[in-house]
Amino acid sequence: MKDKRQLIGKWGEQKAKEFLLKKGYTLIAENWRFRYGELDLIMLDQETVVFVEVRTKTGSSYGAGYDSLNHRKIQKLRITAKAFLHSNKWWNRSVRFDLISIDQENEGFKLRHLKNII
Repeated sequence: MKDKRQLIGKWGEQKAKEFLLKKGYTLIAENWRFRYGELDLIMLDQETVVFVEVRTKTGSSYGAGYDSLNHRKIQKLRITAKAFLHSNKWWNRSVRFDLISIDQENEGFKLRHLKNII
């Protein structure tokens, strides 16, 4: 059985995916893995390939979800995204990195979509 943190993360990824699909994005892949990391969501926004990192937080002890993206994680995202583009022969596609932060606030959750985080 998955631990609570993994279940919350999967729930957040599902909410992020639903949010982006409603905005007209097209899903290409979920949880795409490479030896250096994982890409939560890979979407198309018209012709742009969007690599979406999803951060879900149930507490505020260490800030919001968007505060948890550090230099090391950004490097992993870049390397993994390059591997994805290479494996699909999408060298000439425009690319963007987005972050969806889902944070618990009072009795609910607030979703924030930050574009072009890198």
